Amino acid sequence: MVRPALPPGSSQVLSFRHLLTEAVQGFLKEEGLGDSGLADALSELIITLSRYREEGEPLFPMVFLGDDLEAMLSMLGGQEPLAIGTGLRTRETIERALKQCAPLGQGRWWALYLLLVPEGLAYGIFRSDPFPLLETPFERMSRARDRSLHVVGLLQLAESVIELRGTGGLHRHIYLSGARVGAVLPTAVLDSLAQAATMDVAGPLRTLAGDFYRRVLFEVMQASHGALVAVLPQARGRSPLFVDGILLPEPLDIVAPIARYQEGAEGADSAVRSMAQLLRGMMATDGITVLRSDGCILGYNVFIRHPETLARTSLLVGGARRRTFDVLCASVGTELVAAFFRSQDGAIACHRA
Repeated sequence: MVRPALPPGSSQVLSFRHLLTEAVQGFLKEEGLGDSGLADALSELIITLSRYREEGEPLFPMVFLGDDLEAMLSMLGGQEPLAIGTGLRTRETIERALKQCAPLGQGRWWALYLLLVPEGLAYGIFRSDPFPLLETPFERMSRARDRSLHVVGLLQLAESVIELRGTGGLHRHIYLSGARVGAVLPTAVLDSLAQAATMDVAGPLRTLAGDFYRRVLFEVMQASHGALVAVLPQARGRSPLFVDGILLPEPLDIVAPIARYQEGAEGADSAVRSMAQLLRGMMATDGITVLRSDGCILGYNVFIRHPETLARTSLLVGGARRRTFDVLCASVGTELVAAFFRSQDGAIACHRA
């Protein structure tokens, strides 16, 4: 069919929302939910999640859409679903579901579900175990290969970056509001840091220790503050780079409680949870959190002397955290095996030897 020519002087309206809706409709069709009539509403959910805030605070709820709640929970490892409300399959219903449920879904304890029902859409939350050695619902979904299950998951990876995932390995990364498509995904940056912090952990414990760091770091990245991490080689307990801060008298070994948990020792799960909370607290302070490549934590709230400060010059562009990262990067390969940076506005980078 030939499109009619536009009248002289008229303008053609181009909307990225229409393009997004078409892409989402195609994704839903691949996932077996193409007749749900939800493409427009789900597109609105993606846009809202990309920079979601309540009372000025950023929220990062996990959201899952499906047509069989019991099957969805079985796949995701969810428990104790709590129904909250129902509505038509519209933007308004999804906005209401997000408003009522997102504040309950922080810290991986609870996730939001949207369920296709004959009368429209039911929504609520389900419990998810945030234990750092257990797979997250999204990780479980990434290895699900049963295409008879029709489930779609959404998660904000960073500001303006949404992961849209289905079963059978189907997934998309959606960049909004000028986010750079060529940028490395935040999850890949965290993987790199977790690998550096556990590269000298022995045997099968290396994978578990890496999972521990990866999941805790992802939660830390969802906070509104920035962060700096330096990773020392296994043979070192400190570095002349550090001129101030809290360096622990003895390295804090996170691998030991992980090994005890693996052996089924009583109370080991509590010790692992405590280590995770301690690491979150350390990374919430100013300065650098210092790790070692055998999985140990060496210190926090640590500061270094800047060469540009000694020279009484300030030629580097960026804030103090970025300038500190630049100094750390210059020592990667000699004093350090890795340096990590996250700015308060969400920029993220990891430099490894």
